Amino acid sequence: MTKNAEFETERFLLDTPHDLISIEKWQKTINLLARLFDAPAGFLVQYTPHGFQVTIASEQDSNPYPAGGVIEPDANIFCRRIVETRTDLYVSNAKIEPCWETNPEVHDDGFTSYLGVPVFWPDGEVFGTFCVMDYQETDYQDTYIELIHHLKDILEADLAMLGLYEQMQKLAITDSLSGINNRRGFLVLAEQRIKLAKRTESQLGLLYLDVDDFKLINDQHGHGVGDLVLKHIASVLKECVRQSDVIGRMGGDEFVALVLIDDDNDMDAIRNRIIDGFDRQSDDLSLPLFSASIGDVKLELTTDFETQLAAADRDMLHRKRARG
Repeated sequence: MTKNAEFETERFLLDTPHDLISIEKWQKTINLLARLFDAPAGFLVQYTPHGFQVTIASEQDSNPYPAGGVIEPDANIFCRRIVETRTDLYVSNAKIEPCWETNPEVHDDGFTSYLGVPVFWPDGEVFGTFCVMDYQETDYQDTYIELIHHLKDILEADLAMLGLYEQMQKLAITDSLSGINNRRGFLVLAEQRIKLAKRTESQLGLLYLDVDDFKLINDQHGHGVGDLVLKHIASVLKECVRQSDVIGRMGGDEFVALVLIDDDNDMDAIRNRIIDGFDRQSDDLSLPLFSASIGDVKLELTTDFETQLAAADRDMLHRKRARG
């Protein structure tokens, strides 16, 4: 199995509180699996776009694959068969089956037997596999199949709890109307983005947007149309900034964008893209004509972010007044 030390584990292992997902409990479950099957290796393997990652490996000297090892997604391995078919796989003797001749686990590492079951996320997507491997031919009876299913149910129960946690987190930081970050979500992600900019010595800019005469839009066209304008603004912002930039709705008709810039001219270029997007898409959606005032500041990475947010707000108000 090819190892890739640079591959980063998925975020659920890094960000989820241990009272929700106990990695220690998962490790004990994998160790128990290997012991009950008298197998030299047991695993919880996660499928990702980067490949098949050993998330948890049984703690035995006979196990050649430590946690963190990754094998390429197109390799002819047992776990790939399970992910593709979404069904159990039991191979008692892979060395007599031609289809496994190119399996590196067999011809490179000497494994003969494999038993694995698919593990699913709460939404039905395949998380990966729960499996045992042996250097010898095996003859597992039905009770062993029932046992591995019982143990994998424990893991799926934790994944279900994780799914609920992620939904709650998303609700807590996402604006329900526009679908982008709310104030809380924006501030949390902005803090992370600023830390990254400090490490990479990058420059950030902050734009603060407010719709001109938004109350008049609501009064003349109704709050339903006003909501469509706000959704439209969020859509334009997503289109006009990089994926790594952070956008959010601060409340009412006020929006913000924390963007990566190379020089001072980038702020004007982004502002113009946003305004052009308003004009172009408003015609397509038959929305009432509207304008927005956009203030900005070039971020000082060592200065309090809330202070600079207020400065961008003031710059927006100054531009709004200057337009009359």
